[in-house]
Amino acid sequence: MRWRWQEILLPLPPGVSSEATVQDAISLLSREESHTAFVYEQGELVGYLALNDLMKQVQGAGSLNQPVRYEKDLLLVRENGWVEFCHNCSIVAGVNEQREPVGYITMEDAKNQLAHLQLESLNHSLNSAEIGIITTNQQFEVNFMNETAGQILGLPRSILAGRNYRKMMAAEVEMANILAGEKKFGVDSTFNFKKITGHFSPVYHEGQIEGIVHVFYLQEHLEKAVSRLEFVRELTEELQTIYAASNEQIMVVQPSGEITNITGSFLKNFWKPYKKEDLIGQSVFELEADGLFEPNIFAQCLKEQQRISMTQSSRGEAKVLSTAVPIMKKDRLEKVIVLSRDVSIEEMSERRNAEGGNPLTPDLTKKLVYRSREMAELVKQLKEVAETESTVLITGESGAGKEVIASHIHAYSRRSDAPFVTINCGAIPENLLESELFGHEKGAFTSAIERKKGLFEAADGGTIFLDEISEIPLHMQVKLLRVLQEREIVRVGGLAPIKVNVRVLAATNRSLRKMVAAQTFREDLFYRLHVVPLQIPPLRKRKEDIAPLALSFLEKLNETYKREKKLSREGLQLLESYQWPGNIRELQNVMERLVVIGKQEVISGDDVFRAVWDSESDEKAHLTVRGIMPLKEAVQEVEDQLIRLALGKYKTAIKASAALGVSASTVSRRMKKVSK
Repeated sequence: MRWRWQEILLPLPPGVSSEATVQDAISLLSREESHTAFVYEQGELVGYLALNDLMKQVQGAGSLNQPVRYEKDLLLVRENGWVEFCHNCSIVAGVNEQREPVGYITMEDAKNQLAHLQLESLNHSLNSAEIGIITTNQQFEVNFMNETAGQILGLPRSILAGRNYRKMMAAEVEMANILAGEKKFGVDSTFNFKKITGHFSPVYHEGQIEGIVHVFYLQEHLEKAVSRLEFVRELTEELQTIYAASNEQIMVVQPSGEITNITGSFLKNFWKPYKKEDLIGQSVFELEADGLFEPNIFAQCLKEQQRISMTQSSRGEAKVLSTAVPIMKKDRLEKVIVLSRDVSIEEMSERRNAEGGNPLTPDLTKKLVYRSREMAELVKQLKEVAETESTVLITGESGAGKEVIASHIHAYSRRSDAPFVTINCGAIPENLLESELFGHEKGAFTSAIERKKGLFEAADGGTIFLDEISEIPLHMQVKLLRVLQEREIVRVGGLAPIKVNVRVLAATNRSLRKMVAAQTFREDLFYRLHVVPLQIPPLRKRKEDIAPLALSFLEKLNETYKREKKLSREGLQLLESYQWPGNIRELQNVMERLVVIGKQEVISGDDVFRAVWDSESDEKAHLTVRGIMPLKEAVQEVEDQLIRLALGKYKTAIKASAALGVSASTVSRRMKKVSK
């Protein structure tokens, strides 16, 4: 891993003129409490003065008023450049685009800082691997342990550091033999009443044994831990980082196109009829030529020598979103890592008459796109309900897709060739709603110059969908109840009842039971509507549907706006991390915004973050509670949202953890838990 200078630079030291005296320099360093000062000549940085060097000048000086001597072995580097070491200088000064000094660091401190950052990164990787690691010196005193070791053993680093590990550990191994160069694998041991299994090995430094290292797991997690350890051993550092943040299929492909490893979640539907073990040793070029999948993301990555994301389709009509990452070593391609996730969708299309259909029946082209178990169960209920004549009450939050569900019930019913009439009861003024629903006779009111059929009559023989049924005023609820009971309506201004053969579907985003209790909705009408209730879960409760919905919208929008936009893996992950208070409607609007406004062909994570969270706003985000829940669950939900938001903004667990004030391993652990 590489770091930039700006990540390790210290603030600018005080400045002194090249014509300053020794006394001036002493006063400056004393006043600023600094060990270093930059020396300037006519506004330009020409050298530096270290406190130790100044003290030597004082000892050999006859007078403190003599000019100060300064060092010139100072290297100027761009603050956003990569850290590289030079052996002929002692201090590095970071400069901005205008070549103005912005910070500094000594070469010695830079090496220490990088070692510290590398240690943090390594410790994060070790904690993410969920293995405990403890090292000791030759006296078996603990000198290092990772965070996971403390969690497994139940004791923190502050307690175990410096203590004799051999005396505290009950193990069937002679640790003195380890110091003699012996290695022991699969050793069962007990520590603090915890049963663990692990490996003991000597720690070498410049060919000499300096202590021992113990790598271990809880015995109950052995099978899982061993598989992860083997995986970590086989993959490069780059792949380990990817795996720590992913639950996807990971495939390693050599530059020749040969598949050498597949791990993670094997996408069996995509690779049919091959099994995972059958693919090892196969060539991706030959598999493509056989028509197993298209396009070949490996070939594209090989050609462009950069990270590529695209959707791939298989012969079995499975779809995956893949990202190919080239792994370079000394400017030579060593391998390509392909991360893939299944974005295949279940689609439920409405069955329509091949011939145009009734003009009152809208052109229903919307599809139910889903992958979640919740929606699969809802679709199953939908098909069962569609075959009946029962009244259905569809509930769910605004934007969850209630009208789409209603249209599918009609399309799969015996009335599918008859009209499907929809009306939003909350969108029509109260004084017009009755006439719209039931019609009116000529002269029924001032503007009624002709007789008019209502929507119930227009839907005769078919289905009427009453959206936002909770908005119907009380005096009209009586008339609606008569329709449901007697299957007849009376026009406004009329006397004769008119028989109608209509199936009623209703929907609301409010609790009708609470409205009944508050006496704002008739109890008898509620029970007439609540014959078959269907509850649509909000999008945040079925995150498996976000990816297929987003890609389905993207496909349609590309066709509409003549674009060729693609969604990056990072962009999709951010979409899945958002809570979607506006549900599917909000997701559709966000996808349209990304297609219309975005300038790049690939929709990046930054694009999604700006579109969803509006990162350029100075206002702080507000977390919303949508209902009563146990306090522990509420705290967990808030923490999960904050972690997702921080990762979306700062991209890495280290930076996100700094913003949240927790350890990077805590962020990594929590995200793994959230993704399960």
